[in-house]
Amino acid sequence: MRAIGARIRPAVINVFRCRVFRDETSNVTAEYCILFALIGFLIGVWGSALYNDHRALSASAVSASASVSIEGPTTDRSFAERHCRIRHLSESWALSRETVRQMVKDDPGVAKIRSGRKRAHTVYSIPDSVACRIHSHFWGLESAFDEQHYRIADLAALWAIGREKVRLMIKDEPGVLKLRLGRKKAHTTYSVPASVAKRIHNRLLLAV
Repeated sequence: MRAIGARIRPAVINVFRCRVFRDETSNVTAEYCILFALIGFLIGVWGSALYNDHRALSASAVSASASVSIEGPTTDRSFAERHCRIRHLSESWALSRETVRQMVKDDPGVAKIRSGRKRAHTVYSIPDSVACRIHSHFWGLESAFDEQHYRIADLAALWAIGREKVRLMIKDEPGVLKLRLGRKKAHTTYSVPASVAKRIHNRLLLAV
């Protein structure tokens, strides 16, 4: 509409300048010239007002969308959940703190508080739902994310059998946490939840 107004204004000005008084070749009276000029002026004003209203509406829509995007994350319910630190998950999952840090550091649901300039000074706080998701991502059971976990050496000591025998029993067992720290399978770390260890042990009791 602004473009229409810009086109009409020069034409109106020319009409007003050249045809206010009737000349020899035109039968249009001065009254009609003034009327046409007034109509063109009103159309230009109306077009400008319409364009300004469109811009104001667009700006309000942008601000509304910005406010929605800012307020969106607040609808997440994890803020009211229990949170765990890396050392808690390290003790529960029977993994080193550095291994747990590598597992959680890039997850979007983990709260990160940097207390210094370096990334090593970052404190991580993990909601229970996020810890459950991370646990299941590494082939663990969602229901077992908060259970006590055992390493191969722990089960070998408890059951008085060799570590390699324990590894063969658990490596393909559903629910066992598996983290490959290198390209080779030999670099895989296993962490067994208590419920999975109990299931494996019960199966050994029934073996003939």
